[in-house]
Amino acid sequence: MLTFGELIRRNGLYWGHKDAFVEADRRRSWHEFHSRTDALGFATRRLGAAAGDRVAILSADCIEVAETFGACMKIGAVRVGLNPRLTQPEIAALVADCTPTVIFVHRDYLDQAEKAAFAMPAGRGEARIIEFGSPASEYERLIAAESDQPELVQTPHPTAMIAYTTGSTGLPKGAVYPHGAFLQSILYTAMLEGIDPSTRWLHTMPAAGVPLMHMVRNLFHAAATVIVGPWSAEHALFLIGREHTTNVVLVPTMLNSLLESSMLERTDMSSMRLFGYGASPLPPKTIKKAMKAFGRPFLQMFGTTELMGMSMMLFPSDHELGITTRPEILASAGKPLPFVDVKVVDGDGCSLPPGETGELIVRSDTQFSGYWNAPEKNVEVIKDGWIYTGDLASRDEAGYVYLSDRAKFRIRSGGYDVFPTEIENALAEHPAVSEVAVIGLPDEQYGERIHAVVTTVPGKTVTSDELREFCRNKIAAFKVPKCIDIWTEIPKGPTGKIQKRAIIEHFTSEAASRPASSDDKS
Repeated sequence: MLTFGELIRRNGLYWGHKDAFVEADRRRSWHEFHSRTDALGFATRRLGAAAGDRVAILSADCIEVAETFGACMKIGAVRVGLNPRLTQPEIAALVADCTPTVIFVHRDYLDQAEKAAFAMPAGRGEARIIEFGSPASEYERLIAAESDQPELVQTPHPTAMIAYTTGSTGLPKGAVYPHGAFLQSILYTAMLEGIDPSTRWLHTMPAAGVPLMHMVRNLFHAAATVIVGPWSAEHALFLIGREHTTNVVLVPTMLNSLLESSMLERTDMSSMRLFGYGASPLPPKTIKKAMKAFGRPFLQMFGTTELMGMSMMLFPSDHELGITTRPEILASAGKPLPFVDVKVVDGDGCSLPPGETGELIVRSDTQFSGYWNAPEKNVEVIKDGWIYTGDLASRDEAGYVYLSDRAKFRIRSGGYDVFPTEIENALAEHPAVSEVAVIGLPDEQYGERIHAVVTTVPGKTVTSDELREFCRNKIAAFKVPKCIDIWTEIPKGPTGKIQKRAIIEHFTSEAASRPASSDDKS
């Protein structure tokens, strides 16, 4: 079986002089990357990580994120990415769930890692914490100590990584990625994008979870990945110009910030071959504006954590069709990819004809094997080999798929999947809050913005700003609602269940947008 580790070895052997990973002030050749991941593999084994053990990394995107992944793939450890934008309790919950043997952590997040390791369940072992982020770090000392070793003998293993995604209950769910299927998913996507030996991929999306597939797309053809790190439109434009990058995938917030940057007109875009976008809805108006501004082909990607990558794409030719004769398809998620089966089904799992709305389900050889430590969730999501996405969708006669709603009211904001229940639970903890509903509303910058509606306990008062501040210590900053409205009553159905659809329709039917902070329903 072809493995990630074997690809790294071959790239180091046959294309060792080529760039593998590049940052603003650092770069690694494929020879260096192969040698360092071998050495780090030896070191990680000596730290006690055996095949099948979890090895976590807590860091913003950087070269070490790729190196730790490569080392894990060579020794058979299961890589677990931890998003540094999560709060301390959220990180601790993930660490407690996966019980890593080793945690690699950038020095900026050392305190969070130490607290999370301390809170691990008793009897589950103790995680060894290895800091990086400076030339004199323990991470660099470990690599140096193993640099004279012979070539690492790689360990075949079935599982590559665990990618955490927040479940509809607000509790973390770890999607388990089979090694071969994850590699296959990345390969298929690279082929569809036209990746070749001259590709210089601009990596922008946080690689803690499934977006890692973008960072390591360069494994095929020994191409190069240029890492932006914490997002900055100006830094991304600087790297495009300096490194002559060719491909990128962006979320709406990133694309909008590029369009608004004063550096855009001064940046040479001639090297760029393809602009990809995804992870959040993008209004057709913004798509047209971006295509005109960049003058390059555009590709929309739609996928899920559970599918370990993409299920549908709106290709450059589709974009041209949308600009010229079929503008409505710019609002679609594209068409199913050749290696994915896609159906729209009713509540009984029966396929629906074109034009009718139902739940989107997908199936592929490149899908996850289930959730870590959560067999009950597997039963809910996987049925007869199909992944039930929870997204409501329809198809037209030509096969384009249109997402009309989130069956579970999932919100995709700024490239992140956010589930309302977690935010509702946080708001409900405030003593003045009686009822709460959280929804996603269309937003040109974020794809969807998080909006909350609450009612108060009789005799108590609270402001929107106070509620937003209350949330900040309970949930990650990107999950805090942009707007919170205080109403006298929240719409309910006959059974007393809150009717989120009615709330969404209230806002979308208004001619003018509501203020960013409003304490009273108008």
